[in-house]
Amino acid sequence: MKKIISVTVVLVLLCACLCSCDISDITGGNLRIKYKTEGEGLIVTGVPDNSTVPEIVIPDEYEGKPVTGIADFAAVNLENVTKITIGRNVSEIGLWALANNKKLTAVEVNEDNEYFCDKDGVLYTKDMKTLLFYPMARGVTETKDEAGNTVKAISYEIPEGVECVRTKAFYKCSDIRSLTLPSTLKIIEEKAFFRCSITEIILPDGLETIGKDAFSYTGLKAIDIPAAVCEIGEYAFYNCTSLLEINVGSPESELNLGKKWYPTNNGLNIDGLKITFAE
Repeated sequence: MKKIISVTVVLVLLCACLCSCDISDITGGNLRIKYKTEGEGLIVTGVPDNSTVPEIVIPDEYEGKPVTGIADFAAVNLENVTKITIGRNVSEIGLWALANNKKLTAVEVNEDNEYFCDKDGVLYTKDMKTLLFYPMARGVTETKDEAGNTVKAISYEIPEGVECVRTKAFYKCSDIRSLTLPSTLKIIEEKAFFRCSITEIILPDGLETIGKDAFSYTGLKAIDIPAAVCEIGEYAFYNCTSLLEINVGSPESELNLGKKWYPTNNGLNIDGLKITFAE
């Protein structure tokens, strides 16, 4: 009797484990999208790269279950994908879900999705208050410099009404050289503009928060921080070695300043750096 009970317990545990395993769906060419069950729906956990499949479609549902999320690292480092379409039931997208896809030019969202939308290929929340993700290859133009080398550049204007640029929204978009922020912007989250090639930017007067590593590894040369800013996260301007002048619109005592928030050279102080706080 004890052996029968033991075998039964093992079978129950095995079934439970199998139910939580990834489910795979071959959708085109040899592309295999992986899912895992979460509640009544499915979460996308993996999208392998394939040179014959330049477009990925996250479906509304699979095998009768709604596809409700895209997990962190589910669709990252894809070398060949140029477009990702998101289905109507997706309500959660991980902070690292779509990062570092070098040929990606557009993210499109089903018009019936209640949580997200796209504007000209850029991903936003449905209310257009948060910019979630900018495709790395969107809007790239090419010119020649004096030496005849090809120079890639992206110019983008974030629309009015946007209040937050989410974590890693422009992560490693190294071709972005001109960026206009809206007057409505209040929050710039962690690594929002990490490794962008911007050399100057105007922060709006209503900005309140600059997150950790927000402008790390950018080419900024000078910046004015508005008086409304009350928090600057640690390493916000890490390795911004050309940034030698910062004017802050409020007294230092009124700010919540993170560890080494100011420009450094690999963590070391930069000679000639001038930071001026309001009195």
